[in-house]
Amino acid sequence: MCKIIFSDYDGTLDTSEKDIYINIKAIQKFRDNGNLFVIATGRSYLDLKRKLDLHPIPFDYLIVNHGGVILDKNEKVIDACLISKNVGIEILDSVKPRKDIKRIVLFDTMKKDIDEVTDELTKIMLEMKDDKSARIVSEIINKKWKETVKSYVISTKKYYLVEVISIKTDKGKAIEKVLEIENIADNDVYPIGDGANDVEMILKYNGYGMKNSEDVVYKVTNKLCDTVAELIESLN
Repeated sequence: MCKIIFSDYDGTLDTSEKDIYINIKAIQKFRDNGNLFVIATGRSYLDLKRKLDLHPIPFDYLIVNHGGVILDKNEKVIDACLISKNVGIEILDSVKPRKDIKRIVLFDTMKKDIDEVTDELTKIMLEMKDDKSARIVSEIINKKWKETVKSYVISTKKYYLVEVISIKTDKGKAIEKVLEIENIADNDVYPIGDGANDVEMILKYNGYGMKNSEDVVYKVTNKLCDTVAELIESLN
């Protein structure tokens, strides 16, 4: 029976230079045995592509923008979940006056840093001055536009981001679409991730977290791995 792994990228596939090569070798073997491997990330297609050019991780599908866009193994878009143009404009008009926003970046299906809101908008990224500001703005967006969008806080030592996507998608919902295409049962699905945007897929498919995960992941699973390769080995 074919198994399918859905793996986050940052903090999961890419934890160190050493681990990424160990993971690539394990993924190659996993796919050679007739299984499928999917990268599911909050990154845009272009951001992820730059990483894959450095470290050619084999894959069967890409899920980018937190589930907003799905691409096949030939990097052709097969599904996109868009933010309404009107809602996008409303959100930007609301947040632009804030002094705690350092930068606003808009994404369409394939591109990053587009000039204005279009009918192809898939993600809004707000770079905030600190973690507190990011969480305040995320909460405001999640309350005011809860019928149409959802936001995640991506907080690291280098930056604090609020990333907004359509309420109609997330990594868990994107997985559903891939499973429909491949006709794979839920009990052959193995998601793994380390952050808040991985919670939906981990909960829905009884998935795995990384031992270096954010606290929110520890609350939804006690199945933890050091590397993706470790997960693959456990499935053999």
